[in-house]
Amino acid sequence: MDLSYRMKSHWNKHGEKQESGEKLDNEATKDETYNLFQAAYFIDEELVQPIPINEPSEHGHGDEFIRRLEEAQTPLYPGCESYTKLSAIVDLYGLKGKSGLSSKHFNELLGIIKRMLPKDNVLLDSAASIKSFLKIFDMGYEKIHACVNDCCLFRKKYEELDNCPTCGASRWKINKRSKEIRKGVPVKVLRYFPIIPRFKRMFRSSQMAKDLRWHFDNKSTYGKMRHPVDSLAWDLVNDKWPSFAADPRNLRLGLSTDGFNSFSILSSKYSCWPVMLVNYNLPPMLCMKKDNIMLTLLIPGPKQPGNDIDIYLQPLVDDLQLLWENGVEAYDAFSKSTFNLKTMLMWTINDFPTYGNLAGCSTKGRKACPICGKNTHHRWLRFSKKFSYMGHRKFLKPSHPYRRKKSWFDNSVEHGSKPRALTGHNISAVLNDFPNDFGKGGDKKRKRNNNENDGDDDEDEDDTSDIDNQNELTRWNHK
Repeated sequence: MDLSYRMKSHWNKHGEKQESGEKLDNEATKDETYNLFQAAYFIDEELVQPIPINEPSEHGHGDEFIRRLEEAQTPLYPGCESYTKLSAIVDLYGLKGKSGLSSKHFNELLGIIKRMLPKDNVLLDSAASIKSFLKIFDMGYEKIHACVNDCCLFRKKYEELDNCPTCGASRWKINKRSKEIRKGVPVKVLRYFPIIPRFKRMFRSSQMAKDLRWHFDNKSTYGKMRHPVDSLAWDLVNDKWPSFAADPRNLRLGLSTDGFNSFSILSSKYSCWPVMLVNYNLPPMLCMKKDNIMLTLLIPGPKQPGNDIDIYLQPLVDDLQLLWENGVEAYDAFSKSTFNLKTMLMWTINDFPTYGNLAGCSTKGRKACPICGKNTHHRWLRFSKKFSYMGHRKFLKPSHPYRRKKSWFDNSVEHGSKPRALTGHNISAVLNDFPNDFGKGGDKKRKRNNNENDGDDDEDEDDTSDIDNQNELTRWNHK
């Protein structure tokens, strides 16, 4: 038995054409880049109709389309069958991104490759010219200047200011030696990747537009959850907003963010925060694929934004509100029709500290539980200098034996009942007049007084002595 016959590229015993795997891969790359080009450029934004190749439109896009289409199909050099101009650019620029090549070294690499190819090749010779060529995909990002103390973004009414209206910090970098302001060089820059053109582009591809309808006809029928469409939250949205749920093309999203050290695993001097969106309309095998997870914001360091992350989320929130309240006109290549595209942010995915920053809830101290709020059962341990949360027995049934086990817990019998979870209306009423002051300009953390019984209000004080607290902590550590 010939083991090599198992490989598809070697199937030639029954009249199949023998082709190398490299050639097949190159043809797949050509098809993929050509389809990507079509999805990005084939629709006229104003007419929202496909432009016939042989008929230029009244806005002049037809001639531009023909020229770009010819460039996409042009071989890298006469007689080249493996690469076109577009596929070569996509592969080389992808290598630059993966390897972290600087523009200078990338230009040198392009020069070397261009000299190796025949003289009549069409390969571009610089990173700048490649960026200009790839602008047809509209995949750039917006640079938004930010206050160094995270007080505001210099956009909309603050766009022309040179100093922060809150803390007065300069928008521009200051030369450390001469102390001169380097106007035009911002101190901090937020990168925002606009989501509306990316959502509209998804529906320009007929296959992607078809996949975005998957959730509508594939709900689980056997009671097992294998996609968010099978969750109670999904059904709640359908019941509460039936007009939104009626169109399967409306998108349901999840947001996730966290910080990471971009320069060294062990370094904590710089923390960069990406904000990503997950599209739950797609089927399970595509939903969490890295190609379909959208990077929307890149929040710069060196320090984490903390509660001031609200400032950096403004551009994304503005677009999400527009997509929820009014929607945008988009072209559906699958049904070949236009429709009003709307989106909804269903939930966020993050760890507990980030949850506190995003939701504006306390996740430590006396009110560490975002569900219980002010009813969180807490106790300040003087000797260990931290809070202890031992009130979990009140969630048990009134007749549960653990409620009477003193020695197992905090030497007390639990008679309380579980607190009511805060609703959205309760939280809104509490935070209605809450002053939300952004920025870190001059603010210092309060130092805790060791003699202060922090965390216990007068009405929450109990008779447990310091010795009992110490014994309680020891007992807890042993368990």
